[in-house]
Amino acid sequence: MNYDRFTQLALNQIAEKGRDITLLNKQLGAYDPLTNTMTDATDTTRTVRAVFTSYKAKDIDGTVIKQGDKRCLIADAVDGKEIIVDGADQYAIVNVEAVQPGDTLILSKVQVRR
Repeated sequence: MNYDRFTQLALNQIAEKGRDITLLNKQLGAYDPLTNTMTDATDTTRTVRAVFTSYKAKDIDGTVIKQGDKRCLIADAVDGKEIIVDGADQYAIVNVEAVQPGDTLILSKVQVRR
């Protein structure tokens, strides 16, 4: 089955309704035992389009989904090791679910928490 139409529809909706956010991948420096120092870390960022939604009250169980968690629909792949930066707000990634029938990634559904 060809998923190009579904992919384009999802990307168009996120582009229209969403906003730019930053995925921040914090890198740790490496330890140099000869000098007993850490090398500088190089953080990487990328800007993606996303839509934030709230979970329904019936979905909040206090364990897996906690009060205040949000769902973030991102028109790109997310590896789960990043931090989501939305303006002055930063969110930790709790869970990532790729919507990917076959080899075609349509979007990433990301559970985030402050």
